[in-house]
Amino acid sequence: MVIEMKRWVLFLMMILILGNFVLAEKPYEETAKATFNALKTGDYSILEPYLDDAMKKAFDEKGFKGFRENLVSKYGPLQSYEFVKEGKAGEFILGYYDFKFEKADVTLRMVFKEVNGKYKLSGLWIDKVSWKEEGGLPLALAVIFPILGGILALITFYALGFKLRGAELILGFFLVVITLFVQNPIQQAPFLALGVKSNSDVLARGASFVVLASIWLGFVAGFFQEGLKYIFVRNKTLRAALFIGVGFGLGEAILIPLLQLVQSMALGSAPHQALVIYLLSMGERYLAALFHAGTTIVLAYAYKNGFGRKALLSLSIAHGVVDSFAAHYQLTQSQVSLLLTYISLIAISFMLLRYGIPEVKGEEEEKIVW
Repeated sequence: MVIEMKRWVLFLMMILILGNFVLAEKPYEETAKATFNALKTGDYSILEPYLDDAMKKAFDEKGFKGFRENLVSKYGPLQSYEFVKEGKAGEFILGYYDFKFEKADVTLRMVFKEVNGKYKLSGLWIDKVSWKEEGGLPLALAVIFPILGGILALITFYALGFKLRGAELILGFFLVVITLFVQNPIQQAPFLALGVKSNSDVLARGASFVVLASIWLGFVAGFFQEGLKYIFVRNKTLRAALFIGVGFGLGEAILIPLLQLVQSMALGSAPHQALVIYLLSMGERYLAALFHAGTTIVLAYAYKNGFGRKALLSLSIAHGVVDSFAAHYQLTQSQVSLLLTYISLIAISFMLLRYGIPEVKGEEEEKIVW
């Protein structure tokens, strides 16, 4: 009798345990699991049956592949996932899941809708990114390195014997502000017209579209920035033009990292990376400042000597090539594109300054003799 009683107690305990497990299971867990498996393997067919009709149109196979490629290129391979919390918005259930990648934990907000007794995926958004610490410096601290790159360029010209000119530096900085507010809408206009709203959408349209997008972004930047600088340096001395260019490079070195920091903070914690990555960013901003100084010198010199438009066209194309490589790297994380960016930036900056610096010094010498 006692043995029978124990059996019944054990049986009831098992029922309670299984019951709790069933109750804990979310009704949309199967859809969440399919989403994980699809993102992990890259197999869209796993996820497609779990999408509602509207989502199938908005998140087709190309869109899925672009979304996945963007995640994997930034955060590494997908490893696991776990439920975080649940919310509601009208007829929709919001399920928040941490998808654990190699480099970061990405919280995805998954929108579920009940269709004929089954929960279908009706929306998928990145809610937060938490980078895993790997002993590197956080972006909040490492943002100083690109700024130091711009300052180092300023020190370089000072060491070459050029006295600093505050008004021209401020003007160059102001031109960067104009660029940030005007250039970006021009670049984004055709993408918005095509319904392309993110890097994922660009990647989803294939390699050819990515190349064309990179060229568009690069050449709009090249022609807009060189055109803007040309307007303000046409009637300037070469020395004044030099410091407008340095001010432009310094402005980029300050404002671009700060904007990137704000964007990262909006998504979640900022990434931790090795010191060498930030040293490279410092070098990039240093070279960019030298590049802008070189272009403004040549633009001012060319205008004075009657071939300003030819110089403007040539420098805009050269600038466009550099920024096209940079844009392709930003979209694809291609190390080849990154290498080509640095090589072209170094080569063009060297040629411009090798030609332009003697002209600036010659202009100064003429003033002293006179």
